[in-house]
Amino acid sequence: MPTPDEVRADLGAARDALAAALSAAPADTWERKPESGEGEDAWSAREAAQHVIGAELYYTNAVCEACGYDGPESPFAGGLELASPEAATAALAQATAAADSKIQHVSAGDLERSHERMGPLPDVFESWTGHLRDHAAQITAAGG
Repeated sequence: MPTPDEVRADLGAARDALAAALSAAPADTWERKPESGEGEDAWSAREAAQHVIGAELYYTNAVCEACGYDGPESPFAGGLELASPEAATAALAQATAAADSKIQHVSAGDLERSHERMGPLPDVFESWTGHLRDHAAQITAAGG
C-alpha cells in the first residue's frame, strides 16, 4: 500500500502535468473543438480544463467522505468559467489549495479506508491522478 506522502507526491506530479499543459495551451485554440470525437473526446481545451479543475473538489470530497472529514469549501461559488489558459492556471491553483487543505491530513490509517462508491482510498487517488493526466494530455492535443 502506498504511503500518504507517496499518494500526495503522485497527485502533485499529475497536477504539475496539468499546469504545464495549461501554460502551453495557445489562447487562439482554447475554444477549438477537435474535428471528430464524442463525449469528452469532443471537448475543447477550455471544456476539458473546466471539467478537470472542477473534479479536484469532487475527488477531494470523496476522500473526505471516506475519512470522515468535512469537505473543502469551493473557491468557485460563482461558478467555474475559464475564459483563457491563464484563468485556468489560476483556477487550478485555487482548487489545489482547497484540496490540499484537506488531503494534507490523510494518514496511513485513512488509506486503509474505502469510499462507498469509489472503493479503497489508494484506488481513489490513482483514479484522481489518472484523471488529471488524461485531461492534461487532452488539453495538450487540443492546442495542436
